[in-house]
Amino acid sequence: MEFPEHLAHYKRYLWPSPNLIVVTGEAEKLWQGRSAYNSRFPVTAGAPEYEVLITRLLAAAGLAAVSLAEREYWGWSLSLPGLSAGFFCGADPEGMLCGRILENTKKGAGLCVVQRQAGKSPLAQSHVTLVTQDPMEAVERYFEEAEQTLIRIAALENGSGVLLRPMPGGAFDEINGLSDAALVEKVFRCASEGEMKLLEEVLLFYGCSCSSEKITAMIKNLPADQQQQLWSDLKRLDITCPRCGRLYDITR
Repeated sequence: MEFPEHLAHYKRYLWPSPNLIVVTGEAEKLWQGRSAYNSRFPVTAGAPEYEVLITRLLAAAGLAAVSLAEREYWGWSLSLPGLSAGFFCGADPEGMLCGRILENTKKGAGLCVVQRQAGKSPLAQSHVTLVTQDPMEAVERYFEEAEQTLIRIAALENGSGVLLRPMPGGAFDEINGLSDAALVEKVFRCASEGEMKLLEEVLLFYGCSCSSEKITAMIKNLPADQQQQLWSDLKRLDITCPRCGRLYDITR
């Protein structure tokens, strides 16, 4: 993969006084990277209201990934209640994120499916029911239900965002009642004034590891009957990457 042009700077801190893990990040670079990626290949843009949601999912997923001391593979699949669209976001340990909008899906109950894998450990999958159309609230819901921990995420329209997660004995007393804008301002100010201990700096970027070779290998690994059903009498196939939405023209 080429070295990414748009690098998003994220930091993970320990905030000693309330005993919180704090992540700060600038998702605007991720959004810019996605626009450049989609224009380059190209990937069809979604409806404006869905574009806003996928950018919020990217912002939240990036903050969640950096909140862990050890990097993991993440796969977020959201079906937001009342919307005829689904949303996917994947995060890899090396800092690469990608996302996709699946339009014209059947409206149904809200559901968040999260797949996680650390190193060579078995893949873990969680299902969480959603009552919100906000991807950031969906990520918060996952941590509450599946991880049994309350977190707080906030992000502004310019991409500046924060995630706060309590350590054992930690509390949200210092941030209770703050609006998203006030929370982001407070966290960035406290970090700049040295009230937090910097634990790690991470660079995130938008991209996908898909390739025509991988897509072809995926087809070849299907059972013979499924390959026959897929190809029928065709000599070419248009296959869309399930992670980023990039279209591949595969020759038989």
